[in-house]
Amino acid sequence: MSPDTAEKLTLIKKTIAMVVVTGLLLWACVQVQSILICTFMAIILASAIAPAAEILETKKIPRTVTVIGLYILIAIVYVVLAISLIPVIKEQAQQLFSVAPQYIKQVLESVSKLENFAGNYAGADAVNNMDYTTMAKDIGTKAIGKTINFTQDIFEAILNGIFILFLTSYFVIEADKMWPHLLLWLPEERREKAASLIRPLELRLGGYVRGQLLVSVCVALVLGTGLTLLRVKYSLILGLIAGLMNIVPFVGSIITCVFSIVVAANQSPMLGLATFGLFAFEQWLESNFIVPHLIGKNVDLHPLIVLFSLLIGGTLFGLAGAVIAVPLASAILFLAREFYLKPTNPDLNEDATPTAES
Repeated sequence: MSPDTAEKLTLIKKTIAMVVVTGLLLWACVQVQSILICTFMAIILASAIAPAAEILETKKIPRTVTVIGLYILIAIVYVVLAISLIPVIKEQAQQLFSVAPQYIKQVLESVSKLENFAGNYAGADAVNNMDYTTMAKDIGTKAIGKTINFTQDIFEAILNGIFILFLTSYFVIEADKMWPHLLLWLPEERREKAASLIRPLELRLGGYVRGQLLVSVCVALVLGTGLTLLRVKYSLILGLIAGLMNIVPFVGSIITCVFSIVVAANQSPMLGLATFGLFAFEQWLESNFIVPHLIGKNVDLHPLIVLFSLLIGGTLFGLAGAVIAVPLASAILFLAREFYLKPTNPDLNEDATPTAES
């Protein structure tokens, strides 16, 4: 066998081996995707907590005390909020749930009117022959049934939450010991480069989490206050939902906006228009002032990248995938710039870097 033939066979064997190993790794990742998602969530949360733990550690306060104290503080905040707000939220939620079929019926009737206006008479006749009340009740019944059947999912979510909190505590407490051991697995010539990226990546992920939480609080306050001033029914619960769903960019805002407009329009068309104006003002305020100041350009992403990240994450892993999609995309782009863009453009400095994130 000639040397060239032997070299080609060796290359083919290496290629096949790489394909097989890659396929096995992807298969393994799919099988343990829940654990991987929980781990990445824990890394994100640990990145948000780590700066506070490091600052307090310089003041002779152990990281364990910091993590436990933070968990206790968060628990106290939730308990106080629950005691203060749950009665009102429960009342508004019950009222909103009781009239939800009526709002669904109005949406269906609006679709019928639009079809009539467009001249789609066949479709309009089919819609006109529908029993809106029955349809609305069926949708509501199915929604209730699915909610009741979520017991197992809720139990799994609680277990995953406990697992995430445990991992977060471990990552924060053992960070100074963990990273040196992990870096030993890299070739010696690459350790310094990898070590230099840990802090920027941590600041990027942690900054996004802290900023996004503050943005969600601001959104809830602005919309809750605005809807209350406009005298929209269920303003408190709608503002709370807006803040909670804002954790998933774009999708949460759109859903909350549409539902709030339907609720307001049921009171009066002008109130529905005013509610639309309120959400438009909130989006302008969020995009131009809240996000730049609370999150900053160093962790900001182009809206198109955010949208595709949410679509891919939500399609592959559901709600959990949508939650981690944006910080994961931010980390991937940061690493791609450090390991690909900068090496291929040695004259490119940080200030002039043409990234898709700004």
